Amino acid sequence: MGANELTKPTATSLVLRRTFDAPVERVFAAWLSPEAMRAFMVGDANAVLDASADARVGGAYHLTWDTDDGPMTVRGVYREIVKNRRIVCTWTFDEDDPAEVHESLLTLEFAPRGDATELALTHTNLRHEESRDGHATGWQSIFDKLAAYIASN
Repeated sequence: MGANELTKPTATSLVLRRTFDAPVERVFAAWLSPEAMRAFMVGDANAVLDASADARVGGAYHLTWDTDDGPMTVRGVYREIVKNRRIVCTWTFDEDDPAEVHESLLTLEFAPRGDATELALTHTNLRHEESRDGHATGWQSIFDKLAAYIASN
């Protein structure tokens, strides 16, 4: 329905907005469903190998997907869940070197717009500008896949 609107307020943060052609309940539920996450939570060229979500405050999630360099995993903990309104969670990639592990914060805010939903994704505390730009590309692809997932389910 809508186009991605990306802003980069700082060198270590980004905000991505889009209006999805689905009620807020469907868009919100997709972010907490391992089945849905497998369908949309990685870029176009990658296949999800595993996904889990213990969708409660303090619960953990993880996603593992295939890349040209082998499997990659991101994991986090849900810090806040307000049904059909807001999800806040940590976002951490598994790294071979523990010194490279860096935790960022992901905030998803859902707003009903008639029969549609405006979603604002804010990703903060990214390691550096290069990481921010890489995540910006990835999140835009994920939003496109989420729109396709919602349209077909």
